[in-house]
Amino acid sequence: MAQSLLTQVKKAIPSLLTMLNLLSGCLAILISFQDPALAGLLILLAGVFDFLDGFAARLLNAWSEFGRELDSLADIISFGAAPSFILFHLINTSLVMEQPLFSLDGMPPAQLLILGTSFLPVMFAAIRLARFNIGNGGDAFSGLPSPAAGIFIASAAYILFTSDSIWVRETLFTPVVLASAGIILSVLMVTPVRMFSIKFSHFGLSGNKVRYIFLLPSLILFLWWGVPAITIIIGWYVLLSVITSLIPIRE
Repeated sequence: MAQSLLTQVKKAIPSLLTMLNLLSGCLAILISFQDPALAGLLILLAGVFDFLDGFAARLLNAWSEFGRELDSLADIISFGAAPSFILFHLINTSLVMEQPLFSLDGMPPAQLLILGTSFLPVMFAAIRLARFNIGNGGDAFSGLPSPAAGIFIASAAYILFTSDSIWVRETLFTPVVLASAGIILSVLMVTPVRMFSIKFSHFGLSGNKVRYIFLLPSLILFLWWGVPAITIIIGWYVLLSVITSLIPIRE
């Protein structure tokens, strides 16, 4: 009886972490219009839970098809819907900054189109997650992972709302730049380029060379710059994935 209860508890731990991922995403949506920087941090927290649920499932040998589906449902909220709401607020705010009298009423079609691009990440994340679920997963997969795309938007929101740099606000906090970023991230999620997984099944060098090549400079960047470094780290992940897809690294 006690052994059976312990087994059930072990199986429930990954799903509990997944639910914390989902809760973080829901809270990010709730406060995205009041405090985009905090909403961005909540998405980063969701990313931590997303990493831990898979790690716990492997560590406890508690992988299940139910957990896999639950993880995808959580991801579409935390790394699809929540980033899209944040991006909507960023683009809307940038339009107001350019035109103080800006209003959704009577918006020109061009501006409506720009604002509408904010919902591309959630749509393309849904496509990407559906494709991943019917695939075989493994150590590599096609397209930018939805958590990476969502975390990029989250870290960008944090930078834009906490930076004192005039250059950042004048150059990056514009409707065209923000809309372009959303479009690029959305396309990357469904691109056929093979992306490596950063999840470890063991910590030995064999089979993990690419992961360590990615993680070591990423850790240095994060310790140096903190949250603002995440946008660069994700760019480094995409670049390294492209390089290793063209020139495979012998593991």
